[in-house]
Amino acid sequence: MTPYELNMAAKGYSRRRKEEEKNLIMQAYLTSRWVWTKDVPIEKILNNLELEVGKEKKVMTDEQMLAQVKALNAMFGGNVKTCNP
Repeated sequence: MTPYELNMAAKGYSRRRKEEEKNLIMQAYLTSRWVWTKDVPIEKILNNLELEVGKEKKVMTDEQMLAQVKALNAMFGGNVKTCNP
């Protein structure tokens, strides 16, 4: 599999997962209509879902990434090892 094919497969998988999630939310909504008498606007729920999915990813600088790695390392109880003796 070439990198291009892998990327296309990953995009397809991501798209399928989003559709499955949307279908599950719709199914839960329709099921809730049998149980509740309260009116829940499905359009609002689906729009919020699309807004969350469409958020741009935050770009981090090298220093921010290093700080994040150090924080995660400390949180998981890791030890700091340096290459220089």
